Amino acid sequence: ARSGNESMGPIINAFGSLVTLVAGAWCVSEGGDILGQKYEASIIGGFLLAWLNTAPETIFFIKALDSGNPDVAMGAMSGSIIVVSTCAVGACIWFGGSARPSQTITLLPSVRRQASFLLATLVLTAMIGAFGFNPMLGVLGILEYAVFIYLTLRKGDDYNAKEEDDHSFPDVERGDHSDDEEEEEEESTAKGVAYLVAGALLVFIFAEPFIDAVVVLGNMYHVDAVLLAYFFAPVASEAPEIIESISLSRKGKSQSINVAFSNLTGGTVAKTTLLSGVLCLYGYSRDFAWRSPSYTVAIVLIMICAGAGAYLAWRHATQSKWNGAGLIGLFIAVGIVQWIVNVRVLDPPAAAP
Repeated sequence: ARSGNESMGPIINAFGSLVTLVAGAWCVSEGGDILGQKYEASIIGGFLLAWLNTAPETIFFIKALDSGNPDVAMGAMSGSIIVVSTCAVGACIWFGGSARPSQTITLLPSVRRQASFLLATLVLTAMIGAFGFNPMLGVLGILEYAVFIYLTLRKGDDYNAKEEDDHSFPDVERGDHSDDEEEEEEESTAKGVAYLVAGALLVFIFAEPFIDAVVVLGNMYHVDAVLLAYFFAPVASEAPEIIESISLSRKGKSQSINVAFSNLTGGTVAKTTLLSGVLCLYGYSRDFAWRSPSYTVAIVLIMICAGAGAYLAWRHATQSKWNGAGLIGLFIAVGIVQWIVNVRVLDPPAAAP
């Protein structure tokens, strides 16, 4: 009975902290939506919402590294990139295409440029796979993210020019209610900030209990922490982002679909640049060991999944909904590979006596 109670404790802790992390990430997402309404679409998708949606994972990621759990950090980062690049992008294309008579979506040039930038960042990912925790690669990753922010903000006018018909309103609707709208805007801003603060606090407080529970469960059931974090951490950090993108895409409007796609792409770029850079700097300064083949396999899978989604968007402005189905299928295949590598190869079952 004692053994059963001891095994249930970490499971309850993991589940409880996971639910709380999802709630925190949802609060951050809601706050980002409210504040994002004040800015043009390109900034919403490419920077503001993408950064805010990445904030929960960034907090979780740094907490894992700071507590000396690079396995959890690597699993969470790779899992999040793969889930967003396949499941989330695939769902965006599928639901967006299904909501339109043509069964296709059309990506704007600014969004496709973001995809091409994501594709270019995978060179850094490959270098990390080859050289491990290198401080120069860490600095390069942070600089790449700074360049991405600059280019995203610089190209804002291009996005708006393409979609001005989707968000222009008759002047008469704005003429006589400016005071009311200003009051509503102020209330919305305060509400958005409140959501952001509450969500950030929840993630900050409950990230460490979740990390500890993952490590304990991994040791208890002889499952690699990289694998557990790969499957469970994205549930906490990416669920609100995926739900938000599906909600936007289901409207079937070109602007909504492109905002959703841009949001997902911007968030992924943050992980392949900023988070990858932080991982390298932490790994070097803390003298973390590069675990091969586990970390190397994770890097390869990141390149395959992020590369597939980015290449599709870069090369083809028009996307069939079946392209989305293909990306979801890729996620299933990669999940199976990750399971086989970490369970069957790294921790093979003991031979019968």
